[in-house]
Amino acid sequence: MDKTTTGQGRAARSRNQLFLAFAGAAAGLVLAFASLRMETSVITAIMAVVGFVVSVASMQASLRWWKEADEAVKEAHKTGWYWGGSGGLAVAGGLLGLLFAIEPDFSLRQFALFPGDAGLMATGLLIPVVLAFVGYTIAWAAWWLRNR
Repeated sequence: MDKTTTGQGRAARSRNQLFLAFAGAAAGLVLAFASLRMETSVITAIMAVVGFVVSVASMQASLRWWKEADEAVKEAHKTGWYWGGSGGLAVAGGLLGLLFAIEPDFSLRQFALFPGDAGLMATGLLIPVVLAFVGYTIAWAAWWLRNR
């Protein structure tokens, strides 16, 4: 087998592993959000366990992909997460600071993704994750534009 065929097989395997990682993460999010909408029951517990298993499988696929990625790809991702993720979390920290400036009797329930206290918690947990991911995406793209 020549190097081109081996490289193409590795690239296809790498794409499949990355797809599995993203699909697993998406499935975990869907299961988590669906369980927030449900009453606490055996089904909710099963969904939580399935979400955990899917998340672990997704992480394993991500690790396999990372081991096969070339150095430029790794460097772009590390730069993106360090600078972009840190920037996104800094914005989340600024939003946290703004929470202390609002009136104590002002209700934040109107901003919640879901009704109830669980919706407020989910919103509070999701905002920094989304901001870190947006920052990562911007820094990752900037790295590739700068180093192509």
